[in-house]
Amino acid sequence: MEKLITKRNIYLFGIISILIFLTLFFFIQNKSNEDEKLFDIYLADLYNKENVNIDEKLYYLSSLNNPKVSFFSDLKLTSVENLDRYNKIDRDILLLKKALIDLDEDMIKSLSLDNNFTFNEIVKIYLYNLNTNNYKVNESEKDNLNNFFIKAIYRLSNEKN
Repeated sequence: MEKLITKRNIYLFGIISILIFLTLFFFIQNKSNEDEKLFDIYLADLYNKENVNIDEKLYYLSSLNNPKVSFFSDLKLTSVENLDRYNKIDRDILLLKKALIDLDEDMIKSLSLDNNFTFNEIVKIYLYNLNTNNYKVNESEKDNLNNFFIKAIYRLSNEKN
């Protein structure tokens, strides 16, 4: 037992431990750098006046399974094809942008009626701005109006009648 614990063995154990630690650190560092490099493709578009193959790069980023990287490219492309990979707030942001960019009135109506949609009041305001005839409220619901803009639209619709 005394021969196992020698200065030489302790020295070898220390060197091997340091090499293992450095190797692990290198692999962990490279994994995070890969995400940063991919995200740099997206950031390059913001500052580069020459948009060389930017759509191709955005489609590539959008196809990645890492939601931290693909979210911004999906947002830029207004793509809602891979919503299942995102958390709720990110899904709602993508849906909101898609509805407003496409001006899909049916989608805007359905999102405004969805109480689980985070931005349903914002979508309601946008829907009413498209056409004030979209706004219909029952007398029983008028006391539940808690948004200033929706109350203003309610008053405007009552003045027209």
